[in-house]
Amino acid sequence: MNIFAKTLIITAAATLAACNDIAENERLIPMESVKAERAVLIEDFTGQKCVNCPDAHKTIEALEEQYGDKVIAVSIHAGAFGIAADYTRYTGLMQPEGDTYNDMWGITAWPAGVVNRTGGATTHDLWPAAVRTALALPTPLDIDIDVECSETDLFIQVECAQNQDVSGNLQVWIVESGIVARQDSNAGRINDYVHNNVYRASVNGVGGVPVSLKAFEHKVFTYTQPLRATDTETWVPENLAVVAFVYNKDGVVQAARQKVNE
Repeated sequence: MNIFAKTLIITAAATLAACNDIAENERLIPMESVKAERAVLIEDFTGQKCVNCPDAHKTIEALEEQYGDKVIAVSIHAGAFGIAADYTRYTGLMQPEGDTYNDMWGITAWPAGVVNRTGGATTHDLWPAAVRTALALPTPLDIDIDVECSETDLFIQVECAQNQDVSGNLQVWIVESGIVARQDSNAGRINDYVHNNVYRASVNGVGGVPVSLKAFEHKVFTYTQPLRATDTETWVPENLAVVAFVYNKDGVVQAARQKVNE
């Protein structure tokens, strides 16, 4: 039984409420040492009107094929080449937060990406080396995610376990794959392009929430995220995933991804 399953038995259905509904001391449970395997986060800044951006998507696909679920990519549509999600002429994929994240890294040319929030924004040809370097580094933190889906909401539980004290921010995002929408390319406009790993929403704020995690304890965070269904943006539950990561001034400590349909 994994650490999430143990916690689920203890906390039961009450953990599906907002995280501040549970007393702090009730969410801290002593545990034995954990062995954490690192996953690497790639924040891919992209746009549907960016003709070179499909090349970066291919780089991500190659890295996912090589490293499997150890590479967690999030495509954040932003900047001058993005199409807003509330645009009515085309299906747009750019959320308002996209430019906030983009500006945080000072990105002015696309595609660009940040690997594990270290080293700043780079071009996609440098991502494989950065991923390889990041995967070789140890991490004290293990993150487990569980997601339940109703007709209207996602119920998300994120569990953190660690071998040493960890401080930083916990960020929880919703991403969606399999979105068929316009994408410009060097070969022309592709109207039925399949967009994957698309940033859809931040569950716990643009910067996440501060966390202070003690060694050999684990902490559970629970959130409820409404599913979106509007004239311009409709989430398909079976194509959704939750991405959670803890980061601090040194970069991403650990990341995890969980598909809704699994």
